Amino acid sequence: MSEEINKDIIVENPAATEPSSEVTNLVTKESTTVEDRPKFKKRIGDDAPPPPEGISKSKWKKIWRRQQFVEHKEEYSQKRREKRKRQKQNRRSIIQGFKDRGEEIPAEYVRPPRKNVNQKPAGFSILLDCGFDDLMNEKEVLSLSNQLTRAYAANRRADHYADMTVTSFNKRLEERFKVGLVDSLHETWPNFKFVADETLITEGDKDKMVYLTADTEETLDKIEAGMTYVVGGIVDKNRHKELCLNKAKSLGIPVKKLPIDEFIKIDGRQVLTTTHVVQLMLKYFDTKDWKEAFESVLPARKIGLPSLSELPVSDSESDDEHREIPAAARMGEPSLKKDI
Repeated sequence: MSEEINKDIIVENPAATEPSSEVTNLVTKESTTVEDRPKFKKRIGDDAPPPPEGISKSKWKKIWRRQQFVEHKEEYSQKRREKRKRQKQNRRSIIQGFKDRGEEIPAEYVRPPRKNVNQKPAGFSILLDCGFDDLMNEKEVLSLSNQLTRAYAANRRADHYADMTVTSFNKRLEERFKVGLVDSLHETWPNFKFVADETLITEGDKDKMVYLTADTEETLDKIEAGMTYVVGGIVDKNRHKELCLNKAKSLGIPVKKLPIDEFIKIDGRQVLTTTHVVQLMLKYFDTKDWKEAFESVLPARKIGLPSLSELPVSDSESDDEHREIPAAARMGEPSLKKDI
């Protein structure tokens, strides 16, 4: 296409000794043939056979992708291991470059320790109620499983750890851990248990339990030792309104919400992920300061105006006993797999 097009483009800028970046990009696009363009990465399921009778094409592709993943799991795992190895080598090279130049290593390259060796027991328990499997699609179950791994990582790194238990660990969520996250060795996680039923919720001491839900006006002012806090383990994009509230009422469990209104602005319902709720509780117990907890845990995109730095200082901030404690910047575990 050509040289004529290229010449016309350059002649339009006679004052420039070199074509601008915009012109260079345009020339590149015009002169690149279809054959020269990079091909899109082929996805698992693109070569799926015709769907069986009675199954839609989209649903069949999801089933086929799952089957292909199981059959080629080791191959995919090897590719992930190689990718992580390259990333580690690249990170080491970058860090060494800063050291050689005598420069301070940027915060994004400084990883928090995987385990806090100075941890102490917080004295309270967290039950992650995952009894909503039937209300989620496959993608949402996968997302929930990844949130649980991050909740575990947060518990390992906090200055005070809680006794955490995943209830109703069955059906697709259990399958996800046994197949997609088998390398996580979840059955060996310290201070983090998995049980198949929800007896701990239904038959626990209701006087020492609180079910956390955004659908209430009662605010959780502080986290106390000896209490059990129930966190709904569900990803549903707000399809099911007042789900946890209604369940807690039916079981006779008091309901409260985190003090979101005072520190962040969220359009619509003030719903946080399971991971964020756990991180906020652990951080608050360390600092006894909700403002600091929200600042440390929530991503900036969730926090609206006014900024947290402009908000009034809470009473607890003036207490010398509760100075800032560094938060874990990243909660993912290197050994845990990404979304399939």
